[in-house]
Amino acid sequence: MATIRRTTPTFPDYITYRFANRLVYVCPASTYETALDLAQKEFTELATVQRDRISFNTVATVNRLDARVVRISESAWLVAMARQLCGGVIDIFVAPDPSMAMVEPPTYLVAAGGEKEEVHVDFLKNSTPTTTPTKYEHSALTPTERRTSPMQCSKSRSWWLPRLKFD
Repeated sequence: MATIRRTTPTFPDYITYRFANRLVYVCPASTYETALDLAQKEFTELATVQRDRISFNTVATVNRLDARVVRISESAWLVAMARQLCGGVIDIFVAPDPSMAMVEPPTYLVAAGGEKEEVHVDFLKNSTPTTTPTKYEHSALTPTERRTSPMQCSKSRSWWLPRLKFD
């Protein structure tokens, strides 16, 4: 006969949140919303991120062989925290902002022989350098100006020469 647990799940003493290669120990939150609050408090760059773009992930072993990254859903938060080891790592992931989606470059109408046809112009592929680089850059200094005097050489080398005392 199967037994059903009716006890409250026990949480580890602390877990580790990881975001942008930074780690912080936190007490495990009992709800998903509290976990979001805690993540936004501990990592200040998350404070302005929309909460629906933040997700929590953990590493789970699948078929006793493969370690896979698994997202923790809001409905499974309580059970997932109860199964974490003390100090277990919860990765925080931020989904890309949908308002910053890649926009196609505009198309332009080009008149050719009185007829209008639509042409796609890719400015990056057809760009040519405005100046051609020269093989050798010439110095504006004359050869005598480029030479340094023995006094200048001795000053530049003085940092490694031993200090002599003359009494």
